[in-house]
Amino acid sequence: MTQTWMRPAAWTAVLAALALPIVLDLNSYYLHVLNLAWIFAIAALGLQVATGVTGQIVLGQAALVGFGAYATALFMMRLSLPWYLALPAAMLLTAAVGVLLGAVSTRIKGHYLAIVTLALNEIFRMVALNEEWLTGGPMGMRDIPTLSIPALGDNIDRQLYFPLLALCFAAYAVTVLFHRGRTGRHMRAVRDDEIAAEAMGVDSRRVKTIAFVVSSAWAALAGGLYVLLVGFAAPANFTVFESIKMMLMVVLGGLGSIAGTFLGAVVITVLPEALRGLQTYYLAAFGIGVVAILLLAPRGLGVVGDWLLGAFLTGKREPVGEAPAAPLNLGAAAAAAASALRAHVPAPGAGEALLRVRGVSRSFGGVKALNEVAFDLQRGEILGLIGPNGSGKSTMINACSGTVGVEGSIQLGSDRIDNLAPWTIHARGVSRIFQNVRLWESMTVLENVMVAHRAPRDPAGSREACSRAAALEALASMGVAHLAHRRGGDLSFGQSRLVEMARAIVNKPRLLLLDEPAAGLRGGLILELSQILQHLRAQGMSILVVEHRIKLVMNMCDRVVVLNLGDKIADGRPAEVMDSPAVIEAYLGERIPPEPAAPLAREPAPA
Repeated sequence: MTQTWMRPAAWTAVLAALALPIVLDLNSYYLHVLNLAWIFAIAALGLQVATGVTGQIVLGQAALVGFGAYATALFMMRLSLPWYLALPAAMLLTAAVGVLLGAVSTRIKGHYLAIVTLALNEIFRMVALNEEWLTGGPMGMRDIPTLSIPALGDNIDRQLYFPLLALCFAAYAVTVLFHRGRTGRHMRAVRDDEIAAEAMGVDSRRVKTIAFVVSSAWAALAGGLYVLLVGFAAPANFTVFESIKMMLMVVLGGLGSIAGTFLGAVVITVLPEALRGLQTYYLAAFGIGVVAILLLAPRGLGVVGDWLLGAFLTGKREPVGEAPAAPLNLGAAAAAAASALRAHVPAPGAGEALLRVRGVSRSFGGVKALNEVAFDLQRGEILGLIGPNGSGKSTMINACSGTVGVEGSIQLGSDRIDNLAPWTIHARGVSRIFQNVRLWESMTVLENVMVAHRAPRDPAGSREACSRAAALEALASMGVAHLAHRRGGDLSFGQSRLVEMARAIVNKPRLLLLDEPAAGLRGGLILELSQILQHLRAQGMSILVVEHRIKLVMNMCDRVVVLNLGDKIADGRPAEVMDSPAVIEAYLGERIPPEPAAPLAREPAPA
């Protein structure tokens, strides 16, 4: 009942507060400052998408704003287009620039990308200064037709206050919908861990390109609105300093916080003007104020903004957890499924090979990690890959998943997959878990698994529901569905490993690659891991597993391949391989007797 009356009351309070400058007949200068704040907020929203959401460091946003401003002015003055056509045309043209920036971002990353975008901002400024025939040179373009709505007031700042505010909220709403959807999840996955995102099927090139296109389009909208408000565009308005101010808006608002971006834009735009009465000391006071905000709210103003615009205004909060689901007795389920389907699982070496590795080599500098390695993995088989540290096991897993390139051939069914992009290999039915758990810690457990799901395109719009249902099913199969709304960074190691396993199997892959899945697990989970894998094998998955726990390998694997210093030294059934003198000398040190594992009932995942 509290939520029922709180929602309209909250909206009424916020709208009343935003209307106060007009109701109180605020000085036109301060109305102008607020209008600039709404415009800068739109530009900062674009930067938030590229930097805060996708993790691409961009220090040239002002150049994109300037490009949009000049493009809008040129369309209106040279081509005589009305503002409502010139503005969308400028957004499309600037979005094309975003495509080029996206292509650049696939080749350079991190601080190098920041330097390149900083240089592009300076290049734009120099072009605007020197190409007077096009931009008006240092004096800029003047007498640009402004947008006038006489019915809304007696001066342009009063006339455009509510339209600019409405566009600001529209941009916010569109960005939030985008951020919470499939592409937004992919962007956040790329930001948190690009390697894991690519291995789980995310095309990082496409994601980065989309981020720069959205960022550029919002920047162009802000630039176009700027010239429609002030009636001129000059190089001095779009310098590197302005880009840094926009980055400060994003940082102050909170990286990844859409709502916080608005608060950051308002603070950075309004605070200097409010402090100008301090004369020569106002910049120092401004700097102290910004530092104080960051000290008091290290995660940015988005902590307040997300609560206000997300939880308070909608009358609800995102759930942080659900009632624990009934624990799944996976040990018994695995034993029953494996027993029922045993006849349908091909015997090792007797069926068709799903994975064929031939002559695979890989060097890192002068070190040969893999040297002409060859083996087959049969359909429905669990194949162990063992060997001492540095023998090339993880490199082989990385080669099969596309994380590293190799010489030689790797064939999945009838298709060559060596040296393909990781997301392409994932789409062909290959999934994996990593040696070190690589969840996207800022995202919920449910989002982690949904990122990896390949939902069919559905014009009816049920793609999101399909991914959600598949993710919950995968989490339930690992007994961790009750953790769906917990953040990935808030889980214990054992929980994280089970969630990573759920993420790997959400598409029911043909080939599952496991790099030391038992590493760091407690005794109970280690003992039942072989039963989990038997259950997955009974569902039709073939499994290549790297593992150092030899008794576990002997109990769960149909065959074992042994690597040493990049060379294959043994290939056969576990008991035969463990008796090999070469394996004993290189790896075991002594003969390991087989020890059958008793079926275990699955314990509930730790809360």
